Amino acid sequence: MVRVLIAGVFIGAAAVLTWLSVTQNDFCLICSKQSDSSSLNPNTMQGTLINDLKQAAQNKELPEMWSQISEVRYVYHSKKIQKSLDKSPIVGINKKGNKRLLVEFFDEPDSDAFVLVRYSMLDIATSNTVAEINRRLKLPTLPVPPDSKTPKK
Repeated sequence: MVRVLIAGVFIGAAAVLTWLSVTQNDFCLICSKQSDSSSLNPNTMQGTLINDLKQAAQNKELPEMWSQISEVRYVYHSKKIQKSLDKSPIVGINKKGNKRLLVEFFDEPDSDAFVLVRYSMLDIATSNTVAEINRRLKLPTLPVPPDSKTPKK
């Protein structure tokens, strides 16, 4: 009887989670719902991108239609950053927007410390590019574990 009760609880929880993941676009159990770099490790590529876009916004380098982004997609041409970002967006999402942000990563020739990023805004209805921004970003450095700083004798 106890097994049946426990199985029923698990099945019910699975059904609720399935329903939420299907009906809610931004449902995630372990994700932060904010696309703010304050909740991210500053040494991640995602944090670097978010900080760079904030700087571009302050310098008024972003197109006016930036607030119309409804989805973000990533394309990895770079071998340095192969699939380094999770699925959470790096910009604020407008569910009623009509633009897609395509973020492409390219290796910078003759450099191990930098990567080239192209942000292309596409009109969702026509798939036409309506704006494009190219940036050169320094790759974040990973923290060195305390054990590996000095060799042990």
